[in-house]
Amino acid sequence: MPILDFLHLLGYLYAAAHALENHHGWKAWQCYEQWLRWAWSGQRQKLLAALQSASTTVGLPPKDAAEQDRRAVVARALDYVGNNYDRIDYPSYRKAGLPCSSAPMESAVKQFSRRVKGTEKFWLEDGAEAVLQVRAACVSQDDRLERLWARPALPHAYGSNWRRIAS
Repeated sequence: MPILDFLHLLGYLYAAAHALENHHGWKAWQCYEQWLRWAWSGQRQKLLAALQSASTTVGLPPKDAAEQDRRAVVARALDYVGNNYDRIDYPSYRKAGLPCSSAPMESAVKQFSRRVKGTEKFWLEDGAEAVLQVRAACVSQDDRLERLWARPALPHAYGSNWRRIAS
């Protein structure tokens, strides 16, 4: 079941609301907040209709419109919601316990990259596998870590310096 990342959607809605209201702060914020409430509560028909109305209000962008042209911004948001309409059912996703954002996964990937691939770190596949085994053993709530440390170290675990280390 594909889910539209809510954070991506709110970016489009924020930009479109500000474009629609010609960057008048309070009016733009009220529009944005209403659109967000409709999206979050599963009222995607209202959201789509509001974006269609906004597009009619500002007009269609000309083919050579700048990226920040208010007509282009609203048209992009309308296209985005229209193209992802079936992926905007946040109440159902929440009820099923599904994430509505990729942020936790992106954070986990970033954390993994920082710990394993961080700056000044160069890993061969076997070395990375060994680090991951140690990390998994550390976070497991069983006797894996003790079993891991009880095993004799293998020479390839030290790379090409194992003879120097062993002597």
